Amino acid sequence: MTTTGSSPLRVIVIVILAVMAAMTILISSSGIALRIAKQSAPLIDAAMEVKYELSLYHLWFEELVQQDPTVDREKVWQHLNQARWYANAMLEGGENREGQFQAIDDPIPRAMILKTLDHMDRFESVGLNRLETAKSSLAGSSEDQRFDEVFAEVISIADEAEKAVQQNMAVQVRQFERLVYILGAVVILLGLAGGTLFFLFERRRNAQYDLLLESREQLGREQKLLKEAQAFAHIGNWTLDAGTMKAVWSDEIFRIFGIDATDGVGPEFLSGLLHPEDRDPVLSSLQCAVEDGRAHDMEYRIVRPDGEIRWINCLARQIPDESGKVLGLSGIIQDITKRKLDESQMQESMERLSRLFEHTDAIAVQGCNKNRRIIYWNPASESLYGYSEDEAIGQQLEDLIIPDEMREQVISAIDAWVEEGKEIPSSELTLRRADGSQVEVFSSHVMFRNKNNEPEMYSIDVDLTELKQAEAKVRKGELVLNSVFQALPDLFFLMDEDGTIRDYRAQQTSALYVPPETFLGKRMQDVLPPAIATQFDENLARVTTQGGLATYEYSLEVPQGPRQYEARLSRLPDSPQLIAVVRDITGRKQAEEALKNSEERYRTIFEGAPEGVWLIGPDHQTLEVNQRLCEMLGYQTDEMIGRSPLDFADEENQKIFRTQMERIETTSRRNYEIELRHSDGHNIPVYFNAITLHTDKGTTLAAVAFVTDLTGQKAAEQVLRRAQKMDAIGQLTGGIAHDFNNLLGIIIGNLDFLKRLVEDNDKSLKRVDSASKAALRAADLTRQLLGFSRKQSQETRPTDINQVIRGMESLIARSVTPEVEVELQLTDAPWRTHIDPGDLEDALLNLILNARDAMPQGGKLTIETANRQLDAAYTELNPTIAPGDYLQLAVSDNGSGIPAEIMEKIFDPFFTTKPPEKGTGLGLSMVYGFAQRSYGYVKAYSEAGVGTTIRLYLPRTIEEAKLAPQASSEGILPSQGHETILVVDDENDLLDLARDYLEEAGYRIYTATRGPEALAILKSKDDINLLFSDVVMPGGMNGYELAEQANELNPGLKVLFTSGFTKKAAARNYQTRVAANLLTKPYSRDDLMKRIREILDGEES
Repeated sequence: MTTTGSSPLRVIVIVILAVMAAMTILISSSGIALRIAKQSAPLIDAAMEVKYELSLYHLWFEELVQQDPTVDREKVWQHLNQARWYANAMLEGGENREGQFQAIDDPIPRAMILKTLDHMDRFESVGLNRLETAKSSLAGSSEDQRFDEVFAEVISIADEAEKAVQQNMAVQVRQFERLVYILGAVVILLGLAGGTLFFLFERRRNAQYDLLLESREQLGREQKLLKEAQAFAHIGNWTLDAGTMKAVWSDEIFRIFGIDATDGVGPEFLSGLLHPEDRDPVLSSLQCAVEDGRAHDMEYRIVRPDGEIRWINCLARQIPDESGKVLGLSGIIQDITKRKLDESQMQESMERLSRLFEHTDAIAVQGCNKNRRIIYWNPASESLYGYSEDEAIGQQLEDLIIPDEMREQVISAIDAWVEEGKEIPSSELTLRRADGSQVEVFSSHVMFRNKNNEPEMYSIDVDLTELKQAEAKVRKGELVLNSVFQALPDLFFLMDEDGTIRDYRAQQTSALYVPPETFLGKRMQDVLPPAIATQFDENLARVTTQGGLATYEYSLEVPQGPRQYEARLSRLPDSPQLIAVVRDITGRKQAEEALKNSEERYRTIFEGAPEGVWLIGPDHQTLEVNQRLCEMLGYQTDEMIGRSPLDFADEENQKIFRTQMERIETTSRRNYEIELRHSDGHNIPVYFNAITLHTDKGTTLAAVAFVTDLTGQKAAEQVLRRAQKMDAIGQLTGGIAHDFNNLLGIIIGNLDFLKRLVEDNDKSLKRVDSASKAALRAADLTRQLLGFSRKQSQETRPTDINQVIRGMESLIARSVTPEVEVELQLTDAPWRTHIDPGDLEDALLNLILNARDAMPQGGKLTIETANRQLDAAYTELNPTIAPGDYLQLAVSDNGSGIPAEIMEKIFDPFFTTKPPEKGTGLGLSMVYGFAQRSYGYVKAYSEAGVGTTIRLYLPRTIEEAKLAPQASSEGILPSQGHETILVVDDENDLLDLARDYLEEAGYRIYTATRGPEALAILKSKDDINLLFSDVVMPGGMNGYELAEQANELNPGLKVLFTSGFTKKAAARNYQTRVAANLLTKPYSRDDLMKRIREILDGEES
């Protein structure tokens, strides 16, 4: 832009002369120009944007139809919506890159814009229909052609709207220029004032023209973008003047026709480019379009100057003026050569496929309509599914070949494809034949629309039967080959003739001399050490020249150490390559070295086996036995070889043997228990684990039986059963003894009272004494029962067993007859054991009395102590005792012995072979109970006519022995008292008896029959000095628990317990501390008075 300069003086003079008139005119004209510029440029830009966005929508829509996965459908529709926005903005006002602009008010452009919006709606509707039918309609279909026609129409109308806007702008510019000329005349009339005014006006006008030029440049840029879009879509636009019949073409049309751009293309020029066969119809159609407005929409051929024939689609419509007079035609041309070629190729493909489907046996094709009714059934389908074409046509697809379990799925899938366009993916299916059998196929699906626009679905099925079988064979072969490679420890190398390594196989790469990446592609000779490389080279040369197999051995240092290898080289059949198989023979070499000693090692293992080993031939004859089996059965080896196992069993076990020997021939392994006969005639329980050995062909070689002696196990099971039985009987006897003790306590106490009442009557006193003695004997029997049933000893301490035995020497002498010789064999330094010495005395006395009774004519009684270490081997045979250090006490006699048939019963309670007046059957059961309570073990050995030995094993303790407490040397404690005592017993008669005893002795007494009742008294009375309570009571609270709660109420309270059977031990620290204060039922008056004073006068509660 250029401007004219002026001096300040001249401007001032002119302004003074013209200020009143010129300023108003200039301001008005400037506003008009500015308005024109600001309004027209954005409107032209918007008109260009409409065509640009429509072209982009058409371009990307075609890609969307071709199902380009990179095209976003929403972004395609954004271009159409953006074109609508620009058109609406031209009608209503809006804002674009050039700024804010007002709505166009000229009726002609507005009409064209409204027409453009209407065609946009048609364009979108046709596009949606095109998209819905894209999957079944090919390029060039009626939907595709209709879409292109509407696009050409909407572009043509948009182009007319753009021209109308430009014409509107030109009219306004011309009006503006006339105003400028008027202003120039005014300036001339006004002289210098007008010149100055014109100067200012020119300055403003130049600025406005700059804005206009910028708008034209923007328009040029938009037109360039439109040309690029047209070039991309191969679409050009043209106009034809009806008067001159000359056309104006866009650059893209010239490119389509392959000629340089020229002005004013006439009919002769166009006629020379048309294909001779299409020339007349095209020119006639154009003429009709000009004359009567008939639509021109044709596809025809052109011949380019280089001779190439191309197909184009031409659409045109009339351009009328305001009066309706035809000014010419406006249209678009699109190059559709590629589409025509695609259609031609598609047609050829369809014809070829049709011929293929009708004459191939490998591809079964079925077609059905949208209702799944079959409309096509080729011969291959007849062969595959067993239905003829006549049988299949018209049937429902799901009724013919779809299995019942797939029926609903198939119906839903086809309906979804027809209604929603959801394609059915290709897949492997199992379908049904006419005979009901199944066939595996690979099924693909495609959908077309027929000439009536109805969907048709075609399934293309390939029988996979042979393929599946072939795949299975291939997989099996691969698995076998891989298994071979994995199973074999060998290394495999594939090599060229020069030794270059091409591939390898190895179970573990660590077995290789070097890592694979260092030798693949290299010569074996360059990888191996020189000496081995030379050896390899020699064998390689021999194989490559002479053929055959070369085998050699060598030694090599690998990461695992020095190894020996055997290599084999050979040429592959019909191939120049070679294969090398390398085997690690280090183990073989070592095995060969060790083979000399293998027989001896085998014999050592065979003979050293802890179980018997019996090798039996297929004829059931003994082939070999080891020494352990001979020792087990009491035979020499040569006495068993050649004999049948049946010879070493009694008749009953021979039947078992025969059955098991027959079964092992079919099952290969049998495990069972049986009894074998020892050479001395007694049976031995054994566990027979037999395995049959077969050759590769299934022939029986021999049977190997591993024989385990179950004598110890059976004995252990017997001990366990006895322990369980003893425990059950103990529970029973303990409960009986508890109740019996209460009764005896009542009897003894009342007899004690009665004795004092009849002191002056000798006859009555004698009867009372007799009754008292009987009651005491019953109490002693009850004590034995309790000793058997008791789980814990009442007072245990580290004990020197020799000291206890020596302390009983006089009692032992009095307990046997003069004909019995007693011998003590006591170890010099016996280990200490933690036991109740009183229990030990009772147990020893019972053993001595049993030994005495076994020697009525006299004999020898031996009492022996010894320190013993019992190992695992011993305890395996006697599972109720753990390995460790034990003190052994053995009592032996040489009497009549115990018969074998009753040995299992001698520790049972109440079992005795003595007359009723001689024994109760509790002696040995008490010994057994003592051993159990002491965590020890008792074992009896006896032979009829030889004698019996019973051994007690008591666990060792490292504590020093403690002496038993000595009796007080200060005389008998006083029996009188004045303290207050709470007596608790659930037996009312015993409660009354204890109260009478104590009240007679001067004590103040409270009584209770239950724990809760006693606690209530303790809470209400604070003068109680001693709690005298039974241990076992009903009601949920025993004596120990009562004492503990009483101690919480009165911490200084002293406690004395009484019980005939304390089945439950004390549970807590306090209970354990006071549990030793126990007076055993039944008790006498003197026993009670003595224990009461001991507790009351003692320092501890």
